[in-house]
Amino acid sequence: MIGNDGVALRDRILAALFERLRASESTLVADAEVSEQLAAQVDWILDRTFDRLGRPGGVERPTAPAAHGSGVGEKRARQNIHPVDSLSAATVLFDVAFSIISADQDTDVSPADLARALNASIMSAVVPASVGYVNVLLERLAVAHSEERLGISRELHDRVAHSIAAGLQRFQLGGIDAASDPRLREGVQLFSAALDETRAIALDLRHAVGDKRLDEALHDYVGDLDDSGPPVETTVEGAPYRLSTGVQEEAFIIVREAVHNARRHSGAERIRVHSHWDRRSLTISVSDNGHGFAHETVRSGALGLIAAQERAELIGAELEIVPGLGTGTTLTLTIPRDRESE
Repeated sequence: MIGNDGVALRDRILAALFERLRASESTLVADAEVSEQLAAQVDWILDRTFDRLGRPGGVERPTAPAAHGSGVGEKRARQNIHPVDSLSAATVLFDVAFSIISADQDTDVSPADLARALNASIMSAVVPASVGYVNVLLERLAVAHSEERLGISRELHDRVAHSIAAGLQRFQLGGIDAASDPRLREGVQLFSAALDETRAIALDLRHAVGDKRLDEALHDYVGDLDDSGPPVETTVEGAPYRLSTGVQEEAFIIVREAVHNARRHSGAERIRVHSHWDRRSLTISVSDNGHGFAHETVRSGALGLIAAQERAELIGAELEIVPGLGTGTTLTLTIPRDRESE
């Protein structure tokens, strides 16, 4: 049981914590707003500790701070506070709180129980805050990727596609017909295919999730596809929900590239994008009935597969590709659901 004067304990812990953080020149006490947020978080952590050990007299349960859980990490990421500062503060808080509470004469708690309670309470704040921090970084990365994709799309459309079209036009003006050199006709066909591919890639790069849900973005993307490849069907199972911005954008890119590759290279008659939404995870599969490929024919350094795998790892997802030779290919992306988004 914690001593009766819990308010005094809390005040002493806060004072000692802030003194040590100032001595180490922590960014968490360099700004009044951030310091106020930190004090609210410490109150929340001590309250959870008191619950575990026995609430002292005179200490009422505080309301949850405006930024708590993943909200703390998101706010500190936007304030450009490095996570090392937050983790260092958590370590100092454990040391200070353990010393002050265990030294209190009115507190009847074993050191082991106190250590476990403090650690559990601190980690219950640190873990979701870390997730929030990472989500903001993923959002920034998604924005950077979006801007980069738009820039590449413009370059492909305005410069590369234009140059190919101009070269193709010169060939055509030269009077290419059935009687022309077969190598020349083949060159024109290659030019035409390259132009179509370049325009398709430029169009693909302009698609993003933005303010939509992932299922809506995929549906719109498929709806905008041209007739140069096999038809693509989208199906949805379960009730779709919004994922964090960074996760949605990276998942969209993986699926978009899978669809693009299947349309251009699989020889399939049809392609299906199926998403299964449940409380624990989202599973998206892209399957086709094309010629597929054998595992041994895939180069270990294939950039497309490496990029997809890296994107999946970035968002904590699992990526599996089943290349059935002669029976089509299935790519499956499984994304665990963030508990705090429920």
